[in-house]
Amino acid sequence: MNREYLLDSLDGFKALVVRLLPASVSGSIASVPMTTDGPWTDAEKAVFETAIGIPGDRTFWTPGGFVNVPASNEREARATWVNAVAAIDHPYLFLDPDTGFYTHHNAHSERNVLIDELSTMLRSRKALVVYRHQYWPNAMLDERPAHAYQYVWHGLCMLRNAGLAAFAYQSRAASFFFVSRDPEGIEPFDVGLRLALHGVPAVIQRRLVAAG
Repeated sequence: MNREYLLDSLDGFKALVVRLLPASVSGSIASVPMTTDGPWTDAEKAVFETAIGIPGDRTFWTPGGFVNVPASNEREARATWVNAVAAIDHPYLFLDPDTGFYTHHNAHSERNVLIDELSTMLRSRKALVVYRHQYWPNAMLDERPAHAYQYVWHGLCMLRNAGLAAFAYQSRAASFFFVSRDPEGIEPFDVGLRLALHGVPAVIQRRLVAAG
């Protein structure tokens, strides 16, 4: 998360998805904003927490004592940060990276989280909710359903290939990926969203996407 985008339309999208979930689920989600331009002021933090709908006592701004997400070339620091996130004692965790997740690091590694790192974070919890910004994958995606955005399907396939269960609540500019070690871990999110959208099957068809 970068303060340049605080309270932009995508924060509204994040809040929308959280508020569609039943209280029994949303009330069990902790948040890691994954800041890359910290430290943030208390006022900025409070605005973010209010906007997203996850309160301060469940928002972890500095896992491992790191104000900003360490880059991949800081190997010891990055590993410490990942393990600190993994140790957060909540069944569900929302990760808000600047861009999303990948199988390998790029030039801006602090802006994303690796799928291997997601697997580490899942050892101690039921599921992760990961923000993913739109991107344009180079890979051919022949099996992509017509209603699935290309970047969403690419992300779901990466997670599936890593042996993780996942589905996405998709929009054109950004999406939420619900990720677990097994389908049971993400079932409360899938069921909750479908209940919230009951009566508008066209919206369910357009927004919820899974890869096998």
